[in-house]
Formats: sequence, C-alpha cells, structure tokens
Amino acid sequence: MLSLKDCIDMCDLTEEEVAAIAETEKLPAIVAAQVGCALLRSEGGVEYIRCVLRTRAERAVAEGDLHTAAVRFRAYEDFATRCPHAVTD
Repeated sequence: MLSLKDCIDMCDLTEEEVAAIAETEKLPAIVAAQVGCALLRSEGGVEYIRCVLRTRAERAVAEGDLHTAAVRFRAYEDFATRCPHAVTD
C-alpha cells in the first residue's frame, strides 16, 4: 500500500504544492497528489498550479499572516523555478 509521502514523491510535487491543490479543490491530500501529477502533464496544468500557489500566498498576506505568506511565496517561487514553462509575474 502506498502512503501519502510515496504518492507525493512520485508526482514531482512538494508537500506544500499538494496541500495547495487539496485546499483549493477541497480534496484529500492523497487525491490532490494524483490530481497534481495529472496537472503537471496537462496543457495549462502547470499554469493552474502556479496560480493556486500564488493565490494562497496573496490570501495569507491579505489575512495578515506574514509567516504563512512567506512559506507560500517560497513554495510559489520554488515551483516556478522547477517548472520554467510556467509563466512568472
């Protein structure tokens, strides 16, 4: 049986990226890992993940949670670096 960590490791996403998809789509993390894997290989999927990560970071800023915002912006930047075909702002 595969664990959540196994699924995350196989999908080429980080835990934070999977958490972003899970939160946005209201999915269990293990399902979000599978969705994220498919998104990475689909047209527009990388851009969608980038947008999800940035939106979560901006929401944390708007809520005044600067620590969470910093963590989320770091995840956004790391993803944009790993996936250079993602459009960056």
